[in-house]
Amino acid sequence: MSRQRPEAFIFMKVGNHAGETFEQILERKRRELVEAGRIFWGYGGFTCHPIHHVQPFCRIHLSKVNGIYLFMESIDSRAKPELAQATEFSQDGIGWQPLPEGVTVKGSRYALVLDEIRPGDLDLRLNEYIVGVGKSRGKPAPAYLRGHVDKGCFEKSPGAQVPNAGVTRKHISYIARLKEPFAVLLRGDG
Repeated sequence: MSRQRPEAFIFMKVGNHAGETFEQILERKRRELVEAGRIFWGYGGFTCHPIHHVQPFCRIHLSKVNGIYLFMESIDSRAKPELAQATEFSQDGIGWQPLPEGVTVKGSRYALVLDEIRPGDLDLRLNEYIVGVGKSRGKPAPAYLRGHVDKGCFEKSPGAQVPNAGVTRKHISYIARLKEPFAVLLRGDG
């Protein structure tokens, strides 16, 4: 991935989750990639729904860019999700299949599907981006990421900057590339 301003990406704040430190999660996900050939990066919330947001966003932009990336900003997470472990996943909410051998996802309703995760050192100027899909499409990224909203599907603003958006810099500490089917629904034993 080049150092120039990306055309489209998914942004997510990340940290400790479901009783594990972020470092423990990263180590487990690296093993997952070796054992299963892909990573299921669990998440929750109402933004970035796999079927309504992530999959359409990735399909629209994949024809324009060489890969869709997840940019992660490390934070001090205080989330206290239920610790239910996922056992099945679905691309469409209709057909379900068991999680691949070696994959563990805890405390999450959804998962991004990744084919790499690596340290990143990128300062991202969110005032240059807008929401790229869904009811908030066109909303400036800094205005969208307010309160408890901690993730989004963003695309480059047609102009150099979004007017009146302010300058919001985010330091990206990890970068991951998404792979088909990009995001899935999860269900399990909880």
